[in-house]
Amino acid sequence: MKKYPIIFAIVLFFLYPSFASGGAFLEMHVIDVGQGDAILIKTPSGNNVLVDSGNLSTGYLVRQYLQSHGISVLDAVIITHMHPDHVGGLFSLVPDLAVKKIYDSGAVHTGDDFWDEYIVLTKNLKIQRDVLGGGDELSFDPVKMWVLSPSKPLTGDMNADSIVIKICYEKISFLLAADLNKRGEKRLLAGKLDLRSQVLKVGHHGADDATSGTFLDRVRPLWAVISVGKDSPKCYPGEKTLELLKNVGVNVLRTDQDGTVIVRTDGESLSVVRE
Repeated sequence: MKKYPIIFAIVLFFLYPSFASGGAFLEMHVIDVGQGDAILIKTPSGNNVLVDSGNLSTGYLVRQYLQSHGISVLDAVIITHMHPDHVGGLFSLVPDLAVKKIYDSGAVHTGDDFWDEYIVLTKNLKIQRDVLGGGDELSFDPVKMWVLSPSKPLTGDMNADSIVIKICYEKISFLLAADLNKRGEKRLLAGKLDLRSQVLKVGHHGADDATSGTFLDRVRPLWAVISVGKDSPKCYPGEKTLELLKNVGVNVLRTDQDGTVIVRTDGESLSVVRE
């Protein structure tokens, strides 16, 4: 596999307060929630979208983070799949934060208590709910969110059936791979989709059962962000994944080492900060 040349024009590291200045920027905040995912997307038009919500014990951190950024309303919440480290924090977020609409894959798994609790929560709070699958699109003009996965029929593997989103703003793309594993990657690759993205939120917390060399060849990221807890009992991220990312020349950031990671773009260049 060839190393990817770092040809990006400008990559700046700077303090977060400078983000407050005006301008048409897209921001991705990979919030440090320990073991789990919680990603805030702030669009140039002022929309706030949360992709996953952390785990049961750290959902309050997501709520505090959003409130510290002056966010009391979420235009959308996307739950990529029903594992507790992705959906668990939702129960701490609402009703303290208003949610206009919530999305999931519609995948129901036998013995999954979180599904029942999730459905009860959305009904009790009268949150509009919809199902996302491959080929769907969400638009927060000028930002487009393309849903690449899951495709039908679903596999029954919760990670392989994760919602995967490509976020596009002018010349820059972010790929959020949720907990997509190599089984899910294989189905995604078979679809001949354009996966190229400057920023990759690495699948399954960097575990070795995800992020194949073929997948990276198609994405060709400049930056990779791994959302993972310190001293993960499952030994995430995997050594093979870290070595692969290193060998292809990707810049890697990890929430267990770098804290919350914020990527900001004007549609032409990227800025990255550790918070």
